[in-house]
Amino acid sequence: MISVFLGAGFSFVGGFPLASQLFDEQVEVDRITRQRLVERVLRGWSNWKGKEGGTPEEYLAFLEKNSGREWVDALWYVGLVIALKTGSLEYVGTNLTITRHNIDRTTGIVIHEAFWTEIFKHTSDIAVITTNYDILAERGLRHEPRPRVPRPGFHYGDGPENLAGGGYPSYSHIQKIAVTGKIPLLKLHGSVSWSYRRDQLIHYHDCRPAIRGDATIVAPVTRKTVPHYLHSVWEKAETVLSASTTWIVVGYSFPPYDIAVRNLLACSVRHGLEVHIFDQDESVGDRVAAQLPVTAVSQHPGLPQGLEDLSDVITKAS
Repeated sequence: MISVFLGAGFSFVGGFPLASQLFDEQVEVDRITRQRLVERVLRGWSNWKGKEGGTPEEYLAFLEKNSGREWVDALWYVGLVIALKTGSLEYVGTNLTITRHNIDRTTGIVIHEAFWTEIFKHTSDIAVITTNYDILAERGLRHEPRPRVPRPGFHYGDGPENLAGGGYPSYSHIQKIAVTGKIPLLKLHGSVSWSYRRDQLIHYHDCRPAIRGDATIVAPVTRKTVPHYLHSVWEKAETVLSASTTWIVVGYSFPPYDIAVRNLLACSVRHGLEVHIFDQDESVGDRVAAQLPVTAVSQHPGLPQGLEDLSDVITKAS
């Protein structure tokens, strides 16, 4: 088996902001309540940055420590920014509405589509693990098998399931979406399409949790902790990582403060494991070699330059 590990750099080449850019986004929303939310969060960030001069990750860590409404607002804002990158703003009747943020679409991103095609030309014996909470992986893998593309489809670790949510915001006639694919997709930091309600982790077919403000996401703070309702995701990730002979790591920089992910990877190393790093930063491979007990670490260019190398890696590993 091959484990494909996607970090923030994977989404960045698809036009999504890095954590350091979250408060630089030009956010346009559909309702006054959400516009006021954006204004509150950006005003708070500007005031704090003027006094402390820190990074967005440090600001979010500060809010998390102090809890309260500002932290709740910041989580909503982060999820909303990512969801807006996925959808579009248009009129439904006379109401301005955030639409087209469902998972049953292609990415429309040439680099990503080429990435998945290169993999699935050779094998479908993979698992995908990601720290990203956008839905680019879902759209790239597809919610159901598409043999002609080729795409084997994904599931969230427990096999086929019907996703929550009917039409949004008021299309009850739209058929519910099910994930029926072969590839386990394990999202370590949650998703803009997930919500934790009534002691249950709910997977939706769109980004409505992020839009309404209750998305299950682990914000990009300097010291992340894993909420209890994501423990099973991490356990499944350790299982598939441990069973894999090859890891393909794309756009994850192995930051020293990301202790939980580093521990997960270190605990999942098996004898003879080969780790292939696809990143524009050539120092990432050195960090991996220093942090993980593996001897076979290879550095490759990031996307899209690394696609040719990816073909060779997949061919040899499958």
